Amino acid sequence: MPDTQTPVMDPTIFDPSDGTTPVTLPTDDPCCISPCDPPWMRGPACLYFNETRALILPLTKGEAVEDFGRAKLTITVTYGHRLCLIGKQHGGLAYTFTLLPGETMTLFQSDRFRRTTSETTRYSVQTTFAQFVSGVYQKQQSGDVSVLQETLNSQSQSAGGSVGASVNLFGLVSIGGGGGGSISSSSSSANYLSAETSASQFLSVAQQASQYTNLQRSVTVSSYEDSESLSTTKRSFVNPNKCYAVNYFVRTVLDVYNLTTTLNAVTLQVSVGEYVSPLLTPTQITQLPDQYQAAAKAGLAEAGAEIGAVVRHAQTLTVPTDGLVYDPELAHCCVQDPELEQAGRIGLERAQAEAQRLGLEVQLMALEVQRRQALLAAGTLAPFEPAPTTTVVA
Repeated sequence: MPDTQTPVMDPTIFDPSDGTTPVTLPTDDPCCISPCDPPWMRGPACLYFNETRALILPLTKGEAVEDFGRAKLTITVTYGHRLCLIGKQHGGLAYTFTLLPGETMTLFQSDRFRRTTSETTRYSVQTTFAQFVSGVYQKQQSGDVSVLQETLNSQSQSAGGSVGASVNLFGLVSIGGGGGGSISSSSSSANYLSAETSASQFLSVAQQASQYTNLQRSVTVSSYEDSESLSTTKRSFVNPNKCYAVNYFVRTVLDVYNLTTTLNAVTLQVSVGEYVSPLLTPTQITQLPDQYQAAAKAGLAEAGAEIGAVVRHAQTLTVPTDGLVYDPELAHCCVQDPELEQAGRIGLERAQAEAQRLGLEVQLMALEVQRRQALLAAGTLAPFEPAPTTTVVA
């Protein structure tokens, strides 16, 4: 079997115009031996959050209902909040420094989150952000700051304690009544189940969670090394320029998301005295006793919760990352004396003129090759260069 990696040369193919022999390389299978990789998708990457809200209404409309004092209709709505990555942008200024011509500087970049947490409690930025979303949401709903405090202390969050949020097996973060705890968002206001209200409140929670994430995942850049920590990244910068200084602006990198809220599910339950109906969907209202169906339909219409309702929030959300970007900027003024600066420009002009001279010589050589080829094609076999003439001085 021939070696497919060895270039194949055909000595019979010769191009007299440029005097080269082309080399034909073998065409390899695009996937080689292993299977082809799946294609890269251009769609945005999204973070998903589930939120459960409950609305409690008195069952007093429609047909006569016995025991109005204890008759109630509980409508439970599940929202899906989708944060999709649409781009990135510069964040705040973390550090700035200037390198003079010929100067060298070493910077030390330290990750605070890595220094203050152990391997068992170290998460990605997205996980930290999701935990803060859960903690801020519980704090707003019940005033309990335990989850938020645990996340700030870089401790793992339990999904089954008395918290109102959890990360399930499918990577979805459930807030409200979606966790394993006793916190459930409930209200008696019909506007509480509005998709616009849910989207606006969740965006407010996400913005606070982003600020907490930035607080915990901050990165420190300095020109001196911390002797108490070994978890630092060292970078050396050199400015070989002889005339201009270079200014460096070190900025954080933010991920930019847009928010889309979708009403995914609606269930209702009627409670009158000792009678408690099972959880029913709007299409299953007919399973209720006849005297409760009209009141349940009226309460469901008052809540205005329609499955499939979508709200796309116009405001974007920025979430910090662990990345930094070093933006260099050339100084505006030269630090050299005018004579030295002019000498450097003269040297550049001389080098440019030399490059032009070499280019013209190459063009002249190409024209000479064409002239000789034309002579050969016309059958002129005389020497290309005429013999030097000898002048005899009497």
